[in-house]
Amino acid sequence: MSIMKELQLEITRLARKEIKKELEPVKRVNASQRGYIADLRREVTELQKEVARLQRAASKAPVEIDDSKGFWISGKGVVSLRKRLGVTQAELAVLANVSTQSIVKWEKHEGKIPFRREETADAVRVVRSMSKSEAWEELGKEK
Repeated sequence: MSIMKELQLEITRLARKEIKKELEPVKRVNASQRGYIADLRREVTELQKEVARLQRAASKAPVEIDDSKGFWISGKGVVSLRKRLGVTQAELAVLANVSTQSIVKWEKHEGKIPFRREETADAVRVVRSMSKSEAWEELGKEK
């Protein structure tokens, strides 16, 4: 009986040795894949942090609207623009590079003002983007 037991133990030992030899490459591949997965997880975490940082920066950044095609202003808008800047009709005409009569007509106009020339619309767009101090500086006025 003891020979049988010894034979069985020897077969088991040899089988384990063979299995270990066969599993060694699989273990190496498994370890490298675990390392690769860990690297990918770190990279995903870094990218998520960067996305969050960019979203915060984007929400803080002023949104620039290209209103070159969609620009319009009404008569009431011209009046409120003039009052906001604290200028007279003649001074607004100088800022917009048009005649005083044009400003008078624009202020009386109902609805959108149809600008005949693109340069006029551009000039009014620039005036609309000015602050009060910028407009007064352009006119050479002092507070």
